[in-house]
Amino acid sequence: MKASRSGRPASRRKSAFCAILAMVLFVLGVPGSPARAETGPPVADWLREAGIDTADVGIAIRRLDGVRGGPAWGLNADRPFNPASTLKLVTTWAALSILGPEFRWRTTLHLRGAIVDGVLEGDLILRGGGDPKLVVEDLTEWIARIRAAGLREIRGDLVIDDAIFEPVDDTQAPFDGDPSQPYNVLPSGALMNFKATRLVVRPEAAGARIELDPPLADVRIENRIRVQRGPCRHGVAGLRVRDEAGRGDAPPVIRVEGPYSAGCGEQGLFAAVLGHVEFARAFFAAAWRGSGGVWEGGARLERGAADGKPWIDWVSPRTLAEVVDDVNHFSNNVMARQLLLQVAAASGARPAGVREGGDAVRAWLRERGLDFPEMVLDNGAGLSRQARISPASLVSLLAQAAREPLGERFRASLPRVGETGTVRFRLVGQPVAGRAWIKSGSLAEVRSIAGYLEAASGRRYALAMFVNGPRAGASGAAQDRLLRWLHENG
Repeated sequence: MKASRSGRPASRRKSAFCAILAMVLFVLGVPGSPARAETGPPVADWLREAGIDTADVGIAIRRLDGVRGGPAWGLNADRPFNPASTLKLVTTWAALSILGPEFRWRTTLHLRGAIVDGVLEGDLILRGGGDPKLVVEDLTEWIARIRAAGLREIRGDLVIDDAIFEPVDDTQAPFDGDPSQPYNVLPSGALMNFKATRLVVRPEAAGARIELDPPLADVRIENRIRVQRGPCRHGVAGLRVRDEAGRGDAPPVIRVEGPYSAGCGEQGLFAAVLGHVEFARAFFAAAWRGSGGVWEGGARLERGAADGKPWIDWVSPRTLAEVVDDVNHFSNNVMARQLLLQVAAASGARPAGVREGGDAVRAWLRERGLDFPEMVLDNGAGLSRQARISPASLVSLLAQAAREPLGERFRASLPRVGETGTVRFRLVGQPVAGRAWIKSGSLAEVRSIAGYLEAASGRRYALAMFVNGPRAGASGAAQDRLLRWLHENG
């Protein structure tokens, strides 16, 4: 290897020079207003301190004020990266634009039989409309309306019709091998309470007591928690939750095992349990009996069972805009997946699937003059090893959104750095806190941020930074430095 006069290998010096040159010369926007080296952030230094190769990083920054497109700065900006949960920005903005912020979900009940003296001699059919957030409070209120309509006993089964979306394979392997994690829940046209419950653990003299919130009826809890005396060393995070389907007359089982320190006191753990139909049966039965209703039947899936005029329906109290707030603030994966399928359903696909959702989003992008050939939308949530988009493409989408009438509503759906959502603990108390609306993403060997920032100068920017590689987990400080630098110098 040939050495330079300074003793530094020439190829290494050339590599560093090329990396810096690539960072400062990537310009998109108005001719005659290029980004200059002295105005670019010293990203190479930040990455070097973290031991991260510049080849593993993609950055795009674009000014939003003034001329369409504005000047921009970037590093590997046109290369596709795994964006993790920042891909939700594509899904949520598409949903807001296509479905409209006031869109609400409708779930309906149909009768297969007659109600006589408060008794339904037949099945109760529940037709799902794809609602991503039909939670226990909703079901309780809906059941109160059903009871007020005169129904007190059901002498049939609960039939689930989830035909709006493609069939869900509950046996599909979870993303990281842990089916109890709520982020691994698969979408369903009749999703209920995210198919999850909170396991409340209370240490007692004889061991530990487990309660479910919301309760699930006719489910056996197999408690294998080993309570250990002393200070809090083992909390609920270390417990393992698994379930088994019911067989014959045997009920489904939820098994909880692992050590738990008595010094931790009461703690709660959200867990995804059972299959969609079993969960719906247990969830509905607990709420129905809690209202004073009588029902001992089973539940089954029967796609297309709902026919004719509904008996009583449920219209979600939440608008799509409010659901988008939840998705972006708390990075809810199953809600994001439901949104992509709802977009597919709006395009006319029946049943609606991921492929149709992706096609609908691409068509919508083309209508706006956007073409992202490298994009792999996959399930729309970013919980994927296949998902891809370039920083430049995502920033183009953000810039386009900022110009539209719903742009401010979309920006408000993102967490504010140092204040809300998944970035509430970042850059707390610093000048940039509350002035950056940022969606973050995290997978093994992936860290990402994307969103909007208002600089101290008053100028606004769209930005994205993706880190893919073995040192991605060490990139948090560099991401925060980028936000601070842009706020101070933008």
